[in-house]
Amino acid sequence: MTAQTVQQGDLVTVIGLEVHVQLETDTKIFCGCSTEPTDEPNENVCPVCLGLPGALPVLNEGAVEAAVKIGKAIDADIPEETRFHRKNYYYPDLPKNFQITQYDEPICADGELEISVEGDRRTVAIERAHLEEDPGSLQHVGGGGGIDTAEYTLVDYNRAGTPLMEIVTAPDFRSPDEVRAFLAELEEVLEYLGVFDAERDGSLRIDANLSIIPEEEIDGDAEEIDGDALEAANRTEVKNISSHKGAQKALAYEETRQKNAIQRGRAVEQETRHWDESRGITVSMRSKEEEKDYRYFEEADLPPLQVSGWKAEIAIPELPRARRRRFQEEYGLSEEAASKLTSTKQVADFYEDVAGEFDPDLAATWVADNLLGELNYRDMEITEMEGRLEEVTRLVELVAEDEITAKNARETVLRSMLDDGASPDEIVEEEGLGKTDEDEVQQAVVEAIDENPGAVEDYESGDDGAINFLVGQVMQKTGGSADPGDVNQLLRAELEG
Repeated sequence: MTAQTVQQGDLVTVIGLEVHVQLETDTKIFCGCSTEPTDEPNENVCPVCLGLPGALPVLNEGAVEAAVKIGKAIDADIPEETRFHRKNYYYPDLPKNFQITQYDEPICADGELEISVEGDRRTVAIERAHLEEDPGSLQHVGGGGGIDTAEYTLVDYNRAGTPLMEIVTAPDFRSPDEVRAFLAELEEVLEYLGVFDAERDGSLRIDANLSIIPEEEIDGDAEEIDGDALEAANRTEVKNISSHKGAQKALAYEETRQKNAIQRGRAVEQETRHWDESRGITVSMRSKEEEKDYRYFEEADLPPLQVSGWKAEIAIPELPRARRRRFQEEYGLSEEAASKLTSTKQVADFYEDVAGEFDPDLAATWVADNLLGELNYRDMEITEMEGRLEEVTRLVELVAEDEITAKNARETVLRSMLDDGASPDEIVEEEGLGKTDEDEVQQAVVEAIDENPGAVEDYESGDDGAINFLVGQVMQKTGGSADPGDVNQLLRAELEG
């Protein structure tokens, strides 16, 4: 990875991630319980996901399909055969006292993902990505409501058994900003694949391992940290991170905490810490486990999974980075516009439908700036425009054919469409927004000049801003149906004789 080393004095930050992605399947990974969110605790449970004696797991085919799609998207090696293992540890949200996961034979290995940070493109190595089951969830109640301040904790097993894909990166990050960029890119890829729902609470959870290493202990380039330097450094694992922004904040805090400790001559403990988002701090949970503490052994109730047939049959769609490049090449869009228009697959699809009818630049302006801006203001998603593509296309057509002004189209018609559900033609007729003909506009220009001699005198004295006042007067006379740019030109022509 070509990365900018972030240092404070002679200290180098090294970060690796374990990203837990809830896969979008109807049922859990080893049983038929629903994965639909519910407010009723312990409702979607059965003997399998509760870990009752004698209950046997059966692998969910949809989870395997999603895993193979992810593997292809990150250009990972997908083996002919993969196996499941038991990861043994005790925690209240783990009813079996072990988690079914994958150990030394994961379904994906040696992948990568390209990211861009401040225009600098880098490739992050992904060491492995494997399937596993989600534990239950804990609700900390009373007191301060935090893991270290609550009066008691409740356990809800509805989430237990939800299929997870754990994506493990190399320690390639040198700053919290790089982590945020990676998570944003990864989430886009997952949404394009259709294996992930970003709107579902807890669908993306991050464990981040952060070490601070004195530069003199690094043998060679700080961008490529060798294994000995990493092994010697005390590593802190930060848990309970659930967003790009949260990851950036949590790691910025932890980076500062560790650097301050080192510079004051204090040791940094190897431990697991909890990110308390409400307080903006990390708090100590327990000493950091090592791999040997989990006592992995093969899951006897699940046979080896033959993956070779899946690899050949499963296809993936055009991914966001490739689509951004195509939008720039095919439609001549700027990098910024292409990025906005590929932020989700739904937005990209909607844009291409509109661009198929009009000039791509005009379509980009209306979808990326006007439509998405108004949707964001209303906390709406592009998916809520399903079935209204023809209405948006008609609105752009009215502007393109010069039947209404762009200002009225944006500020009146589009907003009424979203707020009231009316069609563009209905709004134009009801509001009287059809463009005023040239003779009427010219008459309004003459009247505005005659009625405002003070503004005319200011303009003739060199105050170019006076023209804006006169434009406003004409717009009032025409009920806002004239084009401001045309009015400006007509006024100047009239004033200059």
